[in-house]
Amino acid sequence: MGYIKGPDSRQMRMGLWSIEEEVADNSPARFIEVFADSLDASGLGFKRTKPAQTGRPAYSPQDLIKLYLYGYLNGIRSSRKLERESGRNIELFYLLNRLCPDHNTIADFRKENRKALKQVFLVFVRACKDMKLISAETLCLDGTTIRAVNGKKQAVSAEIARKKLEYAKAQLEAAERYLRTLDENDLHEKRLDHPMALDLDKEHLPDPEKLKERIAFHERCLQELSQSGRGALLFTDPEAGMMPAKEGGMKACYNVQTAVDAESHMIVGFEVTNDPSDRGKLDRTAEQCKEELGLDSVKVIADKGYESLKDIEQCLLHGTQADVGFTRDREERVISLDYEVSEITQEEKHSQRPVDIQRCLHAGVLPACLANGNIRIEVQEESSVSCFLRHEDGRVTCPMGKELYKLRDTRYGTEYSSREACRTCRNRCTDSKSAKHVNIGRNSMYVPVRMYGSSEYPLQPIPSNGTTSRNLNNFGKLSRAEKRVMIFIRRDIPKQKQRQQTSEHPFGTIKHYDGAGYFLCKGKEKVTAEYALSCLGYDIRRAVKICGSVKSLIQRYQGIAMPNLSKMVEI
Repeated sequence: MGYIKGPDSRQMRMGLWSIEEEVADNSPARFIEVFADSLDASGLGFKRTKPAQTGRPAYSPQDLIKLYLYGYLNGIRSSRKLERESGRNIELFYLLNRLCPDHNTIADFRKENRKALKQVFLVFVRACKDMKLISAETLCLDGTTIRAVNGKKQAVSAEIARKKLEYAKAQLEAAERYLRTLDENDLHEKRLDHPMALDLDKEHLPDPEKLKERIAFHERCLQELSQSGRGALLFTDPEAGMMPAKEGGMKACYNVQTAVDAESHMIVGFEVTNDPSDRGKLDRTAEQCKEELGLDSVKVIADKGYESLKDIEQCLLHGTQADVGFTRDREERVISLDYEVSEITQEEKHSQRPVDIQRCLHAGVLPACLANGNIRIEVQEESSVSCFLRHEDGRVTCPMGKELYKLRDTRYGTEYSSREACRTCRNRCTDSKSAKHVNIGRNSMYVPVRMYGSSEYPLQPIPSNGTTSRNLNNFGKLSRAEKRVMIFIRRDIPKQKQRQQTSEHPFGTIKHYDGAGYFLCKGKEKVTAEYALSCLGYDIRRAVKICGSVKSLIQRYQGIAMPNLSKMVEI
């Protein structure tokens, strides 16, 4: 027994014309048919890829893939709307051979094959790479929030849960007191000391048992929020998160991290998260794209929302050249690494393996995959002696002349530091990656320190008539590394403009032109399948534009090695 099949659309006629003649030559439906029929549904993880021997036959996975691809390409995402279109749309007559799946069948297919639909997107991206439509040398990363299936009233934060808990307890106390005393005057007392005014009517007192259930519910919410560490608890879609909305307020959303090819403007990778911040996601997203596309190294451009020295450092150690927008007005980003003595060969320098890249960086050698950009590297040794100086007006400056700020008074003096000064310092005064904290005695004017670096940058001289406390500083007493590796990344404004012009366009097209500004499904995996279909529809549209016509795209697609396209990637 096979799949449910309809008559061949090429043999069907509508009056004097066949259905195939009614479909325009440049219709994306023609490519959708070729692409879906070439997929190995079983290898991609689709269910019901082998027809059962008994019972009613199932629909072919390829047919339902065609239906969904056509729908998302044309802004039709609802299963009921897809059911309606399959009974009246000539292009769907052509794709499905006049089959009309029920909306439950359509919805269940997306739900049951949520991981496999992400694989279909990856298959097309790899095919575009093989067709030379995607270079994947430079990726522009950005995140956008998309509304989840969860109303604002179906969510609670720790603060609101505590207020509602106090309110319910106060209501319960007042109701029980009234029932005990049956004294009407108790209901006319002044407002009690709790966050919300009680709304009690002697004729309609709340049920004490229901109030107890409400109290237990809010206590469970507070306990779950405390254990999970999340800022809010959502009831309809627990896997979503509360995030700031552009129209104001907090909304239940998913934060979708998207990587766009800088040359073709095609989406090459994405990840759905419930974290409202983009910070800390740069290296993870870049590594995921490298794995899915089979890349050894890549350049990524991201906005200042991804600012994290630790994350940028991890990108460098993995061979990813990261250009992240600057959060403050400065010209260079400085990263400090431990120095390790190593003899680097030309083979290691040009290697793409992370272990060789890390050896090069720790040895003070810039790997070939990070060269030809805005990155430079140098090894700094302990050299000149400078000092932290307290001026007559009370200001304290570091050896590079940058102002430090008071942290606290200690037993023997005052402690000063500046995270920003250390983050942008070209010459280090410590072998630690943390910001320098210096303790200046009450009667001291300066604290001496031996610097890493060269005399290229002017250092603050030690005052000839200044005083210092030898008991409060560890000058010459602590063992320190003899050398430090310093990596400098220059600001590159043209790249940031390129990122803005590249990564913002897909978001606008998907959310507004295709009407996918909100998700229809609940749960991260189902939402991922939804967004994969949206990205695939956008990429097909871009591929047709780059190739010039649907016919040209079909010819190029059929000319690549088809059997290699359906290898499943672990996601």
